[in-house]
Amino acid sequence: MDDAIYVTGHKNPDTDSICSAIAVADMKRRCGINAIACRLGPLNDETKFVLKRFAVENPLLLSDARSTLADIEKDEAAIISQDATAHYAWKEMFLARNKSLFAIDKEGNLSGLVTTSNLSQVRLMDDKETDQLMATVSLRNFAETLKGTILCAPEHFATDGNINIITLENDEVLAQKKCSNIAILSSSALKHQFLINHGTKLLIITCGIKVEPEVIDNAKAHGAAIIATDRDTMHVARIIMESYTIEHIMTRKIISFSDDEFVDDVAAKMASSRVRSYPVLNAEGQIVGAISRYHTQNYRRKQFILVDHSAKNQSINHIEDAEIQEIIDHHHIGNIETDYPINYRNQKVGCTCTIVANLYQENGLLPDEAMSGLMLSAILSDTLNFKSATATKQDRETAAWLADRAGIKDMNAYALEMLSASVALKDSTPHEILNRDLKTYSISHFKMAIGQTNYSHIEEIQALLPKFRTVIEEEMHEKGLDLMVMMFTNVMAEGTMFVYYGPLSYLVTGILKTKFDDHFGFDPDIISRKQQLMPKLSSLLKAMS
Repeated sequence: MDDAIYVTGHKNPDTDSICSAIAVADMKRRCGINAIACRLGPLNDETKFVLKRFAVENPLLLSDARSTLADIEKDEAAIISQDATAHYAWKEMFLARNKSLFAIDKEGNLSGLVTTSNLSQVRLMDDKETDQLMATVSLRNFAETLKGTILCAPEHFATDGNINIITLENDEVLAQKKCSNIAILSSSALKHQFLINHGTKLLIITCGIKVEPEVIDNAKAHGAAIIATDRDTMHVARIIMESYTIEHIMTRKIISFSDDEFVDDVAAKMASSRVRSYPVLNAEGQIVGAISRYHTQNYRRKQFILVDHSAKNQSINHIEDAEIQEIIDHHHIGNIETDYPINYRNQKVGCTCTIVANLYQENGLLPDEAMSGLMLSAILSDTLNFKSATATKQDRETAAWLADRAGIKDMNAYALEMLSASVALKDSTPHEILNRDLKTYSISHFKMAIGQTNYSHIEEIQALLPKFRTVIEEEMHEKGLDLMVMMFTNVMAEGTMFVYYGPLSYLVTGILKTKFDDHFGFDPDIISRKQQLMPKLSSLLKAMS
């Protein structure tokens, strides 16, 4: 059973989203909670720089909040080799109190299903079918079933499967009968010799009767086999029919599930089947457990802590099918709903990591150098080195504390180095740049998306514009938006270039101080999507509703 709590930021993750997830997971683990940091998309260049700078591994890539079969508790699978005997299968069913066994081949792959029904149907076979089945039994399996000792084994062992129990008839009576290929008896050496001489291929001597050396020699000469057992004749007669291997009677067409399938999807498939238990396979085809309808109805859903967002459209896919334990955010309150109270921390600061750093202190913990470096980097990124309108006194004080713990002597120099790592626009396509940090918003009945990235030289933006306008128009239509905006913000916080498209473009035009044309403008004062652009657009849209 998966007891992990997954910590994840928003889609198209920025540095704050990644670093806050990593830091929260670290803090929770130090509090004894099995927390795993996750990401919902590729890392941008700035975040890659930060993780490399502080030698921190990339968080786990996660795309769906739904639980898979790998995440839930399963029964231990009752596994049996397809080469095992029916006798052994009956015993395993009894011991495991399981009415079905999963058969595997020599490579360990699932090959069939054995049920009590499969084993019982042998008793309904006619004599011809029974003989054919017993003709498949090896000498070794006969001996194993009967707990006997092989005294004579011909090079090539084969029978026609016909079995007879030899009683106290005299030789004359026996001579009048057709000797079977397989004989079960406890008589004298004379009778043993008689049967061998008359074509018996397997002699099963019961009741611990001693087999004379001359009988063994005669068997070798005639190519016959001998098995001696301490079990009585009637017991042998009862269980010998269970000597065949289960591969001959198992069900080969079976329903199985992969451990990466979602539980809800599996439950839907089970609804049309009457099978009691289903095998679960890993990517290599190996059986890793068994499930029933009970498991799909009673399981612990994936647990999540959300950071740097609280809007459903920005969160992991199917977040509604998971259990949210906590939200830590610095944006407006979104539309994620829960069925029960949770810990919700939302503060008006410039960065989620500012909140997370304070949570460390509230829990009596001190972040190490790496965690301090990550959180500092996120604060510098989200506030553009405190030049953004979102920056607060708390951000500055927290950053100073973290810089000291991270060993950063010159915060300004580090901020410039880090922010410059994110402005490699020439090596990216307009589509890649647009979707690096794209957030979608629904206000009243309007829908829009705003992307943001940094730049250092205006020439980079000018080179992109001809293609970018086409891409942004295509994306707007594809996503069914009323407005799409791309913000190119100078790393030195000297303003933002805007490219925009859609029926509501005139709203952006009215906000910007400089208008170049109907889809391109500049504003020296707007550098924050969250605190400057969005509130203005939101106010205008609500007024139109």
